[in-house]
Amino acid sequence: MNAPSQHERIEIWRYTYARSSLVEAREAAKLLFAHRELPDEVQEAIACQIVVAYARPFTKSQVTESKRIVPLANELVPVKFQALHKEHLEMRDRGIGHKDAIAFPSSPMNRVIIRRDDTGFELHTVSHYTMLDGGLKQTVELCDYLVQHCISKLTPYCASFVGVEKGIYVLSLEADPKEWLLKKA
Repeated sequence: MNAPSQHERIEIWRYTYARSSLVEAREAAKLLFAHRELPDEVQEAIACQIVVAYARPFTKSQVTESKRIVPLANELVPVKFQALHKEHLEMRDRGIGHKDAIAFPSSPMNRVIIRRDDTGFELHTVSHYTMLDGGLKQTVELCDYLVQHCISKLTPYCASFVGVEKGIYVLSLEADPKEWLLKKA
């Protein structure tokens, strides 16, 4: 069995990483859709997880000391999902990954909220962000589409793993590794 080239191993990483992130986003969307009875704070946390996991494959990743890649191109997203895709990326960039005070001018999101009562006051920034059921269903459908794309890109590399002994390995992305698969202890 020949070891895949560094380029091929980076491609394996690219599509495995993207697929894993999209599966995470999809499963979180399914969970939130199925459990609308959860407290608002928990729903918000799950919505944040969906957005962060979904956005990962569309942002730069360092794959070697000198190489950065964006695992998936925005153009890969079908036209019918472009608005949702852009919303997820904007929410990640301006509302979750960073909290820009002016990111969403028509809402109180990321603004300072002051709660005043007889006992004093509390300062907090709010992100009361959740997803509507339609957006969750579309997120699941979009992630399914993108996961299938990643699988199709990984299929040509499957033969590289056929003769590998049973065990758990880490794929090396080095240029000329002694071993391209490093067995975990």
